Amino acid sequence: MSNKKLFLSLIYSSLALLILVSLGTWQLERLRWKTDILSSMKESLSLPPLKITDQVIDNIGQYSFRRIQLTGNYLYKNNITIYSKVLNKKVGKHLIVPLETQYGIILVNRGFIPSDFNIENNIKSGEISINGIVKFQQKINYFTPNNNVIKNEWYYININEVSNFLSLPLLNFYIVEENNIKEKYPVGSQYNINIPNDHLQYAITWFSLALALCIFINIFWRKNVS
Repeated sequence: MSNKKLFLSLIYSSLALLILVSLGTWQLERLRWKTDILSSMKESLSLPPLKITDQVIDNIGQYSFRRIQLTGNYLYKNNITIYSKVLNKKVGKHLIVPLETQYGIILVNRGFIPSDFNIENNIKSGEISINGIVKFQQKINYFTPNNNVIKNEWYYININEVSNFLSLPLLNFYIVEENNIKEKYPVGSQYNINIPNDHLQYAITWFSLALALCIFINIFWRKNVS
């Protein structure tokens, strides 16, 4: 092999090696980031429930995944549903209802309901106290469809969109209800802290490929230089 081709091969191999090492390093950074998030979520859930106050509302950004106690009236005429959800192999949706409290109107994810669930026949009027988890606007991922506000089709909670659609001044967070109720539906506690954290495996994969490439470069170099 000519010196020029040998030099170009070395350059391209070195670039590939740099990319593989960079990807492995990036996955380690993602691992630390995801681990911190999961630890924070579990720590928040282990703390005593908050009672809602003006001070809590003013500092709500500090209380992600914190348990909270609320009292208010559900505005069932303003409910929306989030498609498409599955629970115990049953297809359905999440029932989202605004809760009017003395501190403002807060969206509440009441839980899973089957597709044929009759909301009107299961409305409970009057003041109610609930327990729930504080969450903030859901981030849409690549596979989640966009909300179709015109058709009232919802796939994730976007508080600004829901606020405009319902013409209600919603507060900038929502609650995932945890209440245990006698009725079969809705099924509360629709949140997940068992988020996959596979970044270590990804990092090992990239670094393994980098090591294999190093071995290949070494063999290739020895063979062609000698």
